[in-house]
Amino acid sequence: MNYSFTFNDLLFMSQGALITFALTISSGILGTFIGFLIGWARSLNSRIVFYILGIYIDIIRSVPLILQFVLFNSFMAIAGYPMDPFLSGILTLSVYISGYVAEVILAGIKSVPKVTRNSSRGLGMTYFQDFIFIVIPIGFKNIFPSWTGLMLGLMKDTSLIAVMGATPPELLRSSQIIINRVHEPILILLGAGVFYYVMCFLITYFAEKYEEKHHIKSMEFR
Repeated sequence: MNYSFTFNDLLFMSQGALITFALTISSGILGTFIGFLIGWARSLNSRIVFYILGIYIDIIRSVPLILQFVLFNSFMAIAGYPMDPFLSGILTLSVYISGYVAEVILAGIKSVPKVTRNSSRGLGMTYFQDFIFIVIPIGFKNIFPSWTGLMLGLMKDTSLIAVMGATPPELLRSSQIIINRVHEPILILLGAGVFYYVMCFLITYFAEKYEEKHHIKSMEFR
């Protein structure tokens, strides 16, 4: 047995990094969609909806994510619908991040000045026209940095999917597999840290570029 770190191990970690990135993108998109609907619903003039969804958000944000993984997987198995751990992980991550996204979305909607919304309605816009063409562009610009931060946190949370034995393994789990053979935990974990840093750096870099481009277009429009 080879007890040294090889090029194949590097490829294995690279595959784990791609799995981590895929988990982040898929659960991030689904979680953002769910969070958007919840945040929008809480912005409506309904105290019942506001407080019911508020309870949902409090529960999601209070229960540790690793416990949510175990409970969801166990519940589906007991109900007679056992899920692939990978799919179960995506759904759990999506529900988890939706609780945070919902609050960010609500803050973005509230950040649009009432006078702006009243002006749009005064020009003859319907509620949905006002929401799509006024609220979403302005609100999205205000919450984009916070949303990006949530996605970066989500990327690190994907490591908890290892508790369900999902295959193929994500970055941290693949690193642990190599550590069990090579017995060089510091070196391997440093390498995993570099992978995480590179992925987070790329997301942050493109997010900043998008913000700069959006800011320039806004200045040109003015």
